[in-house]
Formats: sequence, C-alpha cells, structure tokens
Amino acid sequence: MTSPELHVVDSIRHAAGRVLGDSQASRGIMQLCDQHAEAIRWISDQRVPDATTVGVIGATGQGKSWLIRQLVLDASVQQAIRSGDAQDEATRRLYWIGPRAPAQLDSRYESYLYCPTESMVDLGGPTLLVDTPGATDADDATVQAASRAISMASVLILVVRRQQLRSEVPARLAAASEGTLVLPVVNAIRGPLDDAELRADIDAMVARLRSAAPRGDVLSPVMVPDFEVATLDEKETGRNMSAQIAAALRPHLSVGELSSRRQGLRLQAEHDRFQHQLREQLAVHLPRLSMAVEHLEEATGKLPHEVAVELIGSGQALRAGIRSRLRAEMLVATAAIWFPYRTLLGLLNLTHGAWDRVILALSGSLPSLVGAAWTSVRNLSDPHANGPSASTAIRSRSHALIADRIVPLVHRFRGELARLRPQGAQSSLTDRESSTDTAGVQMLGIDSLLENTQQIFDEEISATAPRPVLSQIFGLLGSFVFWSLMAGPIVTLYRTYLSASYDSISTMATELDRFPHPTATMIFTSLVLSILPTSLFAMLVLTWIQRRGRQELAASRIDARIKASIVQLQSDGVLRLEFHDPLLEDARRLLRASASPNAIR
Repeated sequence: MTSPELHVVDSIRHAAGRVLGDSQASRGIMQLCDQHAEAIRWISDQRVPDATTVGVIGATGQGKSWLIRQLVLDASVQQAIRSGDAQDEATRRLYWIGPRAPAQLDSRYESYLYCPTESMVDLGGPTLLVDTPGATDADDATVQAASRAISMASVLILVVRRQQLRSEVPARLAAASEGTLVLPVVNAIRGPLDDAELRADIDAMVARLRSAAPRGDVLSPVMVPDFEVATLDEKETGRNMSAQIAAALRPHLSVGELSSRRQGLRLQAEHDRFQHQLREQLAVHLPRLSMAVEHLEEATGKLPHEVAVELIGSGQALRAGIRSRLRAEMLVATAAIWFPYRTLLGLLNLTHGAWDRVILALSGSLPSLVGAAWTSVRNLSDPHANGPSASTAIRSRSHALIADRIVPLVHRFRGELARLRPQGAQSSLTDRESSTDTAGVQMLGIDSLLENTQQIFDEEISATAPRPVLSQIFGLLGSFVFWSLMAGPIVTLYRTYLSASYDSISTMATELDRFPHPTATMIFTSLVLSILPTSLFAMLVLTWIQRRGRQELAASRIDARIKASIVQLQSDGVLRLEFHDPLLEDARRLLRASASPNAIR
C-alpha cells in the first residue's frame, strides 16, 4: 500500500476514535478501515509482476477445482488439486498453480503447486492460476481466503452450476470483483445448450453481473454440459471447455500489462466500496450529525461564489462595471493628437457614467474600485494600486458572510456533536454556541480569489473592447468632423490676417482696419456649431462600445471563468474554510470522508 493511502485510512481511524470515543460507531468504522487497508494492500501488492493472476471463484460445490484441473496438463499436478467437497483444512487454502511461486507466500492460508508453462493451457500470456475455496462457506478463514483471491486476481473465472443461475451469489461475487475481467462458466448443464429457458437464465445472470460491477468487463459465458448424466466423455468435455476459455481470454491477455491496467480500476472500486460502507455506518449511528454536516458543506461550497460576487458584482452592478471599463478602454486607446474629439470623449465618459458610478458605489464591488482608477487618465500605471483596500473590504465582507451563513450551521453542528461526547466534554462545545464570533472559522484563499477575479475581469474587458486601431480610426473621423466645420471661419480669418500683414509689410501701410476684427459671438457660434456634431459622433461611438450584446458577452465569460477558477482553487485546497477547533475539524473530516475518501487528506 502506498504512503498516501495509508495516511488516509489512518486519519479516518484516528478521527473516529477522537470524535466517537469507544462507541459502537467508532469500533465499526475502525473495523471498516482495517478491512479497507487490507484490501488495498492485496490489490496493490505485485506478487506476480511478470504474469497475470487468474482466479477461479464461485460458491461451494460449483466445480471450481475440476475446472482448474482441465487447465493443467500435468497429471501429478491435477491429482494434487484438492476438491472442495472434502471438509478438511486443505479446502480452506488458496492454491497457486504455475511456473513461479508468488512473492510473500503465507503458508497459513496458501499453497503453491509448481507447473511448467508448457504443462498449462495457453490463455494468451504468462499466467498463474489460483484455486479458491468456496466464497460462501460459513468458515471465516475460508471466506477471507476467497476474498483475498478476488482482490489479487486481474482475471476471474466465475463458475456457476446450472441450478444456481438465478442465485444472487454470482452477483455478490461480481460486486466484490469490481474492476476485474470476469468470465462466467456455466457448469453442469443438463439438456440441450440452446434451450430457451437456459438462454434466458444466462442472459439474466450476465445482466446482474454487469449491473453489480459496472467498472469491470463481463465476457460472454462459456457453457459446459453435465458429462455425468449425458453420454459425454469427461476428458473431451474438459478439453472443449479449456479451448473455449482460452479463446475468450486470449484476446485480452495477449495485449500485455493487464494487471497494471486493471489495478487502477480495482483500487477505485475498493475506494468507492469503502466510501459507501462508511456512509452507511454514519447514517445508522450518526444521522443527525450527518445531516448537520451536509448542510454545513453545502453552505461552505456556495460561500466562495458569494465572495466572488462581492468582488465583481452581479446583475446591474456587473454590467455597470463592464460599461465603465469599456468606455475607459476606448478613452485610453485614443491618442491625444485627436483634439478636441478626445476631450469631448472624456467629458461624455464622465457624464455618461454618472449613474454607473452610483450603482458601483452602492455595490462596493471590484469594478467600482478599478473603474474609479480608470476614469482618471492613465491611472493604469499601477493596476494593483487599489489591491490592499479591495482585499480589506472583501475580507470584511467575507467575515460578514461567514457570520451570517456558516456560524449558525457550525453551532448546530457543535450541538449535535456535543450529544455524542461524554458529559464532561459537552460544555466545551455548547458554551461556544452563545458566541457569534467568527474567529473559529476562517476563509483561506481570499487573496488568491481576489487576484484571479481581478485578472479575469481585466482580461475579459481587454478581449471584449475594440482593438486600439479602431479607436484611432474613430479619433480621426471625430477630428475630421470638428475641423471640417470649424475650418471655414478659421481659414477665412487667417487668410484675411495674412493678406493684411503682407500688405502692411510690403507697402509700409498703417491702416489697421484692414486686419480682421472677429467678434466673440462669431467665434463662439462657430465653436458650438462644430462641437455639436463632434459630440454626437462621440456619443454614437460610446453607445456602440457599450452596447448590450457586448456587455452580456463579457458578463457571461467573466461569470464562467470565475466559477471555473473557484472550482480549481477549491480542488487545490487553496480556497477553503478552516475551523480552528480540533474536535470539530475531526468530526467534519470524518463525515466528509463518507462523501470522498480523499477528502480527509
């Protein structure tokens, strides 16, 4: 067993002891942990690294030993294989049969029979057969030996007599062998093999096997007639059966590395089985505590998204922040040379965003912080200037959310936990219920969430905003509109002025009345007539920049990326709630382990 898996099992065992003491529930969980650790060890141990382990399983009296003898061509080895009908110690042992003994052979439960490769039926690659005792025997040692074989084998031949096709035993064995390659062998069939009732029973059994072991592969069954009542030769029947088994297994074993490929599936199946059994134990012994922690975990999972909403806003607040940033992006991307179009664009940006700033100020979201910086020209030289204030505000809000959503559930959790503790230990838990302080509960990863959220917001705004070259084109068009209207009076005044200056210099004349004398009213009227169309053009540009479709696109992308970021941070263990109470943390981890065995790491 690998070190991380040992750590998981030991942590669950210790948490059960600390939380539940010497109770029936604690003993049951510790027994489950021991069984799980042993099963993982059986699956993980590579006792035969260069061969595929093929186990033959089934209830007592199904013909397993007879089938094993048909796969062995050496007469002396065949005679050494004991039949399960004999009620002695040998029937409770695992018999390994092959050219090489498995590592760490336990003489108390296992025996090894040497058989060279050339004296075994070729199943498609190097194999080591395992003859198991009856998996339904009443003797505990027998059942344990059969379970050990099921855990270690990569391929299982499930032997079922015709009379047992409707039994639930094969399905239970298939469930225990989840993740393996299973070949059913229907033995001792009396009558024609194409009988309709027989076919229906076999199909129903195969369906139950596949339902009980969805991660495994259940092959088409091999049917063996009952040579004892039919006029059939036993050896001929055995040879036919061996040929069918070899034909069924050879395509899988000839690929190679079957054991390593099946090991991952069997380990995952064992983890799922342990998780299910642990959940059943907790549901029986700790139903109210289980329900309390389910509500706590549900609220804990939703809280980071609520904090993210506080960061970026939602609904109108989010769209207001997007509009403000889109306008700011356009303003910053427009060069100062485009005068006075850029000046008008900035003034319209301020007036156009007045209500947006009200919405953002009321929401207290991240767009209000970064939007305020963007409305000042070139305030992006330090994009994280508002980081400390944003972090402080978000931390304060996260504490408020914890107090509102998590603390009442923690009090309920502590109350249920106190009922399970000895009388002297109850006061230490129940006394805390009167406190509303959140010092015992802390959300970790706020800074990472803040950084990711701001980065996502900035990146999506940059991706949604028009390209800088388009801003320059708009600046050129806006400046052209203004100067094409303002050029008439300006050109006339300068032409008259230059003409009068030339005449004065060339003739030395002193008539000042030849110089233009524009009135302020005329200049103001020309300026207004030029600014109005330019302002209208700038307003149309801003309207196009912040159109609703662009806002919705940016908002949907931001929301999707924020959710994905939260999931990733939670998966990495960066964003999480931490409870500064060892007993409470142990109880929470214990109950979380029933949802995922790795949650306790």
